Amino acid sequence: MRIPRLYADTFGYAAGEVVLHERNHHYLSRVLRAKTEQTIELFDGNGCVYHAIITDINKRETTVQILDISEAPDHRLPVTLGLALIKSDRFDLALQKAAELGVTAIQPIITQFTDSPLKADRLEKKRSHWQEILVSACEQSENNWLPQLHKPVHLNELALPEQAIVAHPSAVSVQINSAQESLLLIGPEGGFSDAEIDALLKKQVKPMSLGPRILRAETAAIVGLTLLGQQYGQY
Repeated sequence: MRIPRLYADTFGYAAGEVVLHERNHHYLSRVLRAKTEQTIELFDGNGCVYHAIITDINKRETTVQILDISEAPDHRLPVTLGLALIKSDRFDLALQKAAELGVTAIQPIITQFTDSPLKADRLEKKRSHWQEILVSACEQSENNWLPQLHKPVHLNELALPEQAIVAHPSAVSVQINSAQESLLLIGPEGGFSDAEIDALLKKQVKPMSLGPRILRAETAAIVGLTLLGQQYGQY
């Protein structure tokens, strides 16, 4: 039987007994209906993995005994996914798959064709929702490194690294420097505007083809990360 994996980042490198509340307690007690003496695995999103056993479950909390602590190697894809804000369900899917593929970071982007950009208070609520998607994806995929989630920025305000790539249907395959980290830019439905593409090319951003077909943004993110992963030797 598969050992349950849960994200928990609040107790550092603690040994001995640890008390789990809220999300993790709810999952263990209500969803999984776990019992005492059951083995579980906790991870902190930064490579630290805790093997533990449940010692007590009550109405409000679950207590576990840490058996041992190990460090998981960092095999993340050295890519930040710069993804334009698209329809919520599609953006959520792209985040989930990016986390499963082991991306290092997510950078939401507001572009010229972004529909009705959210106000600051709504964006903060969205960030909490997005963070939970990343956590769940890492729990499911046995990825012990949680992608960093940056605050949304306008494309023209985005700080570009030395190696930045933009998915563009009229481009050709691009060869990256696998010794450097990359930023992969994926536009919204309809793509980046001509003015945005021109501005990116002037900043030495490399255009990259994702194949002969026009892909939805969430599909383009998956394909783009996979193609880069092959060049980094991870897939």
